[in-house]
Amino acid sequence: MKRTFFSLVALLSCLGVTGQDFNHSECSFSIGGGIIDFQSKPTEGQAYRGGTLSTGLGYHYFFKPQWGIGTGVTFSIYNDGITVGDYHKQQAATNIETGSDFDFHVIMSGYKERHQIVMINIPLMLQFQSRGETAFYAAIGGKAGIPFSAINRAEGVFTSTGYFPNVNVTYENLPEYGFVSNQPVPGYKTKFNLKTTFIASVETGVRWRPVEKLIFYTGVYVDYGLTNSKNSNATDIVVYDYDIPSIFVYDNAVNVYAKQMKPFAFGITVRVATRKQRMNK
Repeated sequence: MKRTFFSLVALLSCLGVTGQDFNHSECSFSIGGGIIDFQSKPTEGQAYRGGTLSTGLGYHYFFKPQWGIGTGVTFSIYNDGITVGDYHKQQAATNIETGSDFDFHVIMSGYKERHQIVMINIPLMLQFQSRGETAFYAAIGGKAGIPFSAINRAEGVFTSTGYFPNVNVTYENLPEYGFVSNQPVPGYKTKFNLKTTFIASVETGVRWRPVEKLIFYTGVYVDYGLTNSKNSNATDIVVYDYDIPSIFVYDNAVNVYAKQMKPFAFGITVRVATRKQRMNK
């Protein structure tokens, strides 16, 4: 997939260099939004789609009146999440005071994560447009999605117990030993890691020019992630801390259960461009 993306970059760059009979270029501001699904396919629980909002600056170089290549930088905010309805996990643990091994059980209910991911997208697109003041346009290409931040906020409650097989006893409601009842998970924001992903992109719509050097584009787009941006793995959402049992170690469901993180987005976009006329060579 990466080889395909870089081959497309090389092809579009060659088109821009060899085409010396272009007649204009455009600088633009864009804004758009729609639906996002990171295709996380969690092994437990369920992922849900959210909304996305993007804004950016662009530059299009038209080497032919109807053909051009475009690039720029776009800031995109993605919101999605994961819910885990039935969480019952067992971990092997040891009481460091007595040296006794035991089974640490966690039962959780109402667990839900909300993710907010900010990416800096750098596109490279080949654009075709028909002739006329009001015309059809279509663009195809790719984007490099560079993660800027990935924030998680969780909610839910859990109960933890400890089963000691050496004495055949289950201990509960002993917070100093890590056995609690209806304990809320921390509601504060935490971070998780993502890596750069490559995205195939298609856009199409209508362009019109109300004045000589001002052009409006309105269209629809589809972005499809080609590479996995997930960068972390974990064992459980709630983990027993051997050194300080009364304080738990928490992780995110996206790190524990998500198989992948590949953005799949579709929505609408509006672009306003200023036109600079060039002399044909």
